[in-house]
Order: sequence, then structure tokens, then C-alpha cells
Amino acid sequence: MTWPLRLQTPLRGISRAARYIQAMFPPAVLVPIGLVQFFSVYLALEALAGVAPLRIGGYAVLGAAATVLWTLLIRIDDDLTDAGHDARMAAAGDPRYRTRPTVTGAITRRELRVLQGTTLGLFVGTNLVFGGRAMRIAAVGGYVVTWLGFRWFFIGSLARGAPPLAYLARKILTVLFGLYALAVFADDFGARGLTGWVVPLLLAPCAGVAAWETARKIRMPGDETDYATYSKALGWRTAALLPAAFVTLSVACLLPVSGVAGLGPGYAAALLVAAAVTVGACLRFRFRPSRARARLGGYAQLYGVVAHGGLALALLVHHGVVRA
Repeated sequence: MTWPLRLQTPLRGISRAARYIQAMFPPAVLVPIGLVQFFSVYLALEALAGVAPLRIGGYAVLGAAATVLWTLLIRIDDDLTDAGHDARMAAAGDPRYRTRPTVTGAITRRELRVLQGTTLGLFVGTNLVFGGRAMRIAAVGGYVVTWLGFRWFFIGSLARGAPPLAYLARKILTVLFGLYALAVFADDFGARGLTGWVVPLLLAPCAGVAAWETARKIRMPGDETDYATYSKALGWRTAALLPAAFVTLSVACLLPVSGVAGLGPGYAAALLVAAAVTVGACLRFRFRPSRARARLGGYAQLYGVVAHGGLALALLVHHGVVRA
């Protein structure tokens, strides 16, 4: 079938955008991650507030979908901001960048901006039209802070002086997702249950993301390129300890929260095992370095799945859930 000429251009753009999303934001992987990111915080807030069984209503469904859109927006913002850098890294021969859609021309910057605007419109629009008051404030304010973070409006000297540390600071903006989940909770249940335990609950995802961010950017000295890594900036011996420190911080936040939330020993045991495996991998590389042992990103990902996916699952198992 041949489409009319006036339809071919937009259809081609949609097809290219779909291929970009599949390559850089694979839905089968990142949609569940976005849902876990929201529900692990939202349901934990319910448990801390004594809600039993846990309830999921319209605001929560909207909040979960909006969180996925927000993570897609960050992916697009990242690619637009770093398009020139990615092209230079590909030209220098770094294999991580050769097949990126913005490098191969599979999508143009103009098409990526159209996708950015569409996704932003859906994210903000659905919150403004269907969300509660706190959700509107958190969504608009959170994305403004995210946008500023990508342009280093407030820490430009850090970005110029130590790029890996700037990237790490940007990952800490993960707390905005937690604040958004808290806003959804507030629109659903009010301020009850928002005690001091909210602080470690919101800090834990930041520590988990920081562990993954540092773990995936560690290389042996002979494998370094122009790519900004923590091992290049800090030395591989020091860099190897960063993911271990962030995992330890995450555990220190989640263990007491899980106890107050009424979860059984199963989650705590799984969390400690996953943390021990990840920290052990970091220490093994630190004291017996090799190219294979430098691949720490997978361990940090495993820890994140257990820590936050396991938290959401444990909450559902221990407290049950009903439709609000």
C-alpha cells in the first residue's frame, strides 16, 4: 500500500521516533523500571501511614504513567544535550557510541525535539488536566528543575571542571521522582503518615542510581578513552569504592524503612544478599583488578532490581492491594 505524499513525512517521523525509543528507551525494560520507581515509593508511603490493605486509585495510575513519561523525557534531554559529544566519541572509536541513533542519523535533532515536545506535552498536560493540586506542582516544578539540571544553570563550574561528578550530581535529581510520588500520595491521602521516615525512603533511590552511575563508568587504565569515567577522574582504586559506598548508603536507608513498613525478614535478607554481592564485586576489582572485573554496572543493576522491585513486591505481598 502506498500512502499519500502528505502522510508519508509524518508517518516516517513516527517510525523513526519508534525506532529511537526501542534503541534508547526499550519499553520492555524501562517501562517496568519506571513503574517500580513510582510504586515502590508510593506504596511504601501508604504502609508507613498505616493504610491496609494498600490502595491504588486513579491518581496512582496516572502518577505511574507520568513517571514513565518523565524518564523518557530525561533520556531525550540527555541525547539532545550530548549529541555533539556523542558524535565526537563515535569518531574517536568508542564502541558505546557508534550505533546511537543521533550518531548514525537514524533520528535527527529536529525529530528528537518534536518527540521531546510531544512527550513533555503529555507529561505536563495529563497532570494539569487530570492530576491533583500537589501533582501539578510537583510535575511542573520537577521538570523545570530537571531542565535546569541538564543545562547546568546552577553548577556550571562543576560540569566544566569534572564532567563525571557533574553527571553524578544530575543522577541525584532522582529525588524528584520520589517527591512526585509523595505529591500523588498527598493528593490521595493528605499529609498523614508523612513522618521523618520519608527522608530515607526518598534518599534510597538516589543512592541506588548513584551506585549504578558510578559502577558503569569504571575502566582499567589501558581501556580508557576520551569518555569521561570515574576511574579516569579519580583513579580506578578510588572509583571502585564509590558504588560500594552508595549501595551501603541505600541499605542503611531501606532496612529501617522496611521494618517500620511492616515487611518480613525475607525482603531484608534479599536486600543484604544483593548488597553483599555488589559490594563484593567492587572490592574484588579493587584488590584484584582486571578488565572483566571492571564491569560492575550489572551488579549495581541487580542490586537496584532487588532493592526497589523487591520493595514494591514485598509491600504487595505483606499488605495486599485493592482498587481505590
